[in-house]
Amino acid sequence: MKQASVDLTSCDREPIHQIGAIQPDGALIAVDFETFVVTHASDNLSEFLNTDAKQALNAPLADIIGQHAVETLLLFPLEPQRPHLLRPRLSELELPTNERVALELLPHRSGDRIILEIQRPSESAHEIWQQDSLRQRVISELIKPASLEVLAADAAHIVREATGFDRVMVYRFAEDRHGEVIAESTNRPDKFLGLHYPSSDIPDPARRHFELNLIRVLSDINSPPSRVIADARQADNTLDLTYSKLRAVAPVHIEYLSNMGVSASMSISLVSNDQLWGLVACHHYAPLYLTSSRLRFCEMLGGTISVLLQNLENSNRLQRRVSAEKAAHEIEATFHSNNRLPDLVERHANEIMNLVEAHGMVLSVGGVVRAFGAAETERLPRTGWASNPIDGIAVTDNLAAFVDLDEPQKASAAGAANLELSENGEDFLVLLRKEYEHVINWAGKPEKVERVGADGVERLSPRGSFALWREERRGYSKPFSNVDIDVLVILRRALFALNSLNRERSAMEAQGRAEAERTRLRLALLLGERKTSMGELAAALAHELNQPLAAVTNFVSACRQELVNSGLPAPEKLIRLIDDAVDESSRAADLVRRLRSFIVTGELQKEDCDLHTIIAHAAELAVVSDDRQADIALHKSFDDQISLVRADPVQVGQVVLNIVRNSVAATGTKPNNITLSTKVKDDSVIVSVKDSGIGIPPAAVGTLFEPFHGSSTSGMGMGLSLCRSIIEAHEGTIWHSPQDTGAEICFSLPLS
Repeated sequence: MKQASVDLTSCDREPIHQIGAIQPDGALIAVDFETFVVTHASDNLSEFLNTDAKQALNAPLADIIGQHAVETLLLFPLEPQRPHLLRPRLSELELPTNERVALELLPHRSGDRIILEIQRPSESAHEIWQQDSLRQRVISELIKPASLEVLAADAAHIVREATGFDRVMVYRFAEDRHGEVIAESTNRPDKFLGLHYPSSDIPDPARRHFELNLIRVLSDINSPPSRVIADARQADNTLDLTYSKLRAVAPVHIEYLSNMGVSASMSISLVSNDQLWGLVACHHYAPLYLTSSRLRFCEMLGGTISVLLQNLENSNRLQRRVSAEKAAHEIEATFHSNNRLPDLVERHANEIMNLVEAHGMVLSVGGVVRAFGAAETERLPRTGWASNPIDGIAVTDNLAAFVDLDEPQKASAAGAANLELSENGEDFLVLLRKEYEHVINWAGKPEKVERVGADGVERLSPRGSFALWREERRGYSKPFSNVDIDVLVILRRALFALNSLNRERSAMEAQGRAEAERTRLRLALLLGERKTSMGELAAALAHELNQPLAAVTNFVSACRQELVNSGLPAPEKLIRLIDDAVDESSRAADLVRRLRSFIVTGELQKEDCDLHTIIAHAAELAVVSDDRQADIALHKSFDDQISLVRADPVQVGQVVLNIVRNSVAATGTKPNNITLSTKVKDDSVIVSVKDSGIGIPPAAVGTLFEPFHGSSTSGMGMGLSLCRSIIEAHEGTIWHSPQDTGAEICFSLPLS
């Protein structure tokens, strides 16, 4: 029988599931699911049953295989699995003629039809399962390997021993879908181990069928296929043979095997993580018929190998992911002590590059570019290859295909991975891989030949030669695998988050600086207005106070003169008190004048003065002017190393007076001890006023030195604010020191 001519202009569009023929190793019947009437039959049906295909068409299935067989079939699940396995049902049929025949049925549902594939059972259905050596090898050799290469080699040997094929190869698909033979067991002198096959050798339709069917057998490529005929009255004569084990082979594949000298083949799909990982490809150079028992054994082997492959791959992927997560965690932990992303990347640069076998990195954050390892900053090409990232990541193993690079750049940056570290893509990390010079041994030149047939139709013909063809690859890096992408996703997640925190923090700091500057300008304006107002107030007060102070001085002096004029003996203490009153009135007038000058101009009248005398005098004056002086005890603890300080004695005395008066005002029902102390610290002298009074309310601590926020319930709240202004004018500082009981106010002054 002449094989059908199939248009192979595009193998990827070939409808091989609708090829309309089966291999002659068995027969096929298709029936309507509702009526169980035969709609299709293979033209070799009479070789298996006592009826031919034309007689079977449009007949009830029970009339063909018997009612008992039909009822039994309905007890089994008919929906195809993914992947679909060999599931033979029945081993003997009682035909309507009462004849018993030994046949195996493989039923499955296809749309609105049930497809029955009919095969002759092997004489000994269980002979393969009784071979202890094979069972032991499956357990001892397949399960123990810790590496992919050892597992693949053991699998190839066991499959060849179980089937008798001349050559058994384990064929792995690469990221670009081309295949490589990674293990081989053969009795032939020529070896295919290490050879590569282009992705076009297995077009997409074939790959889909390998994913859906775990095993695929071709016993003899030269045996003519059996055509599947249909009832002409059927509206749709197309029969979907996607899950058919007997489906005929496309002519292009027959030609492909013939060019290789192969007469029989078997493929076992290797599936890892629901993806077609590779194949166990078996070749025989003469026809080879395998029993259904051996086929099921091979199917079981394929499933076992797939599980072990998946475990090995997942273990490797898990180890890589754990390493990446550990690195990400260390980077995030370091972020708390050093929150500058460029510094973090520099600190972990070698670790990051080692995770993805990179040789250099380029980091750009905020427009600042930094290079690490074998990287150059003057050229940072990201156009084209990095324009459409997936989850913020783009990779290429041939950067020169997108950017014009010179030879040194090609060597140091043949491949690249771009990690976007900001939403707008302005911040990024590029990891670079060096050129990976290697030679690929192809099984023949990886191309198909276009031919025009006698009918004028252009078709693709498979390669006619599989002689070794070497390709030297230059300008490429090692490709980024799916595991590499997993690692890059983990790294990007951590770096993106940290960079986002940096950008957010920078934005907040910039906003804070802007707010602070606006506040400073507002306060400067208010301060200017306040100084103007207080200057005017101080001038008015000075004018108003100087006259009564002068009058007080005159009246007190007049009292002393009257005592002299009257000739009365004046007690010495009275004379001393009169003199003190005159001195204090003069000092008050001087203080008002100096405060007015300080408020208006901010100027001080500094001189070398005895700090301890100023403190003692101001404190005693504050105590003696209060009617509760009997309940107040002054204590002094002065540092003898302090001699003179350069300051305005009147202003510093006023500061001490104000602070001590606050301590006096804080006297409660118990006596109040006020301790005055000084000590030298660095180039300053620290003055402390500490009391045992009622303390400062917590709510008032934050505004203690602000104007109009008094530390007591009386007064306008200007005392400590004025103290701060005076001390800061002396280039010192003033502060509150928290205490369990009482209060302590400290201020510093520079030493002379």
